[in-house]
Amino acid sequence: MWYACFSCVVEPEPLPANDKAVGLDVGLYSFVTRSDGRGIANPRLFRKAQRRLRRAQRRVARREKFSKGWKKAVRLVAKIHRKVFNQRNDFQHKLTRKIVNNYGIIFVEDLNVKGLSRGLFAKSVHDAGWAAFFQKLSYKAASAGRWFLPVDARGTSQRCPCGAPNLKRLSDREHVCVSCGLVATRDHASAMEILRLGLSLQPLTAVQ
Repeated sequence: MWYACFSCVVEPEPLPANDKAVGLDVGLYSFVTRSDGRGIANPRLFRKAQRRLRRAQRRVARREKFSKGWKKAVRLVAKIHRKVFNQRNDFQHKLTRKIVNNYGIIFVEDLNVKGLSRGLFAKSVHDAGWAAFFQKLSYKAASAGRWFLPVDARGTSQRCPCGAPNLKRLSDREHVCVSCGLVATRDHASAMEILRLGLSLQPLTAVQ
């Protein structure tokens, strides 16, 4: 099987002006939660393929190395990985296009994805593919004439958008603020705080 890859330089295609701003919180429960409260479910594509992948890997282990059956089993493992990769790419391309089409100013957390991918939830972080998602969002926003800005990720889940501290454990999924009365999911409150942080950087991020 042969593949051809083409790299093209194309002119940007700005979309009509749009001053709507959004904060995006990425997570493992919901893939993305917007500051308006809308959540996009995490497809967990690798986890869904794990059972099939384990069977294929056991088949590789049982075959004599470099035999015809071994090579066929190795190709099957590669095919499963390729399908997961393509599904993740398709999901992220569609989602980033929708976000860029609907918002003129997009704020996300400036996450150390590489560091997170070596932690306790490494497999889930790899499955989510946040780095690739941010990359797609960044270049599509640039091509469409949108503003894309990562903001400081420190404390976004430990503050209320009103500015009051709101400490939570990782297992706490609800945000309740005694200062302003806001009750929301943890991810929604974080997305609102990301939006607040981004807008606080105005006029640097204002659409001209």
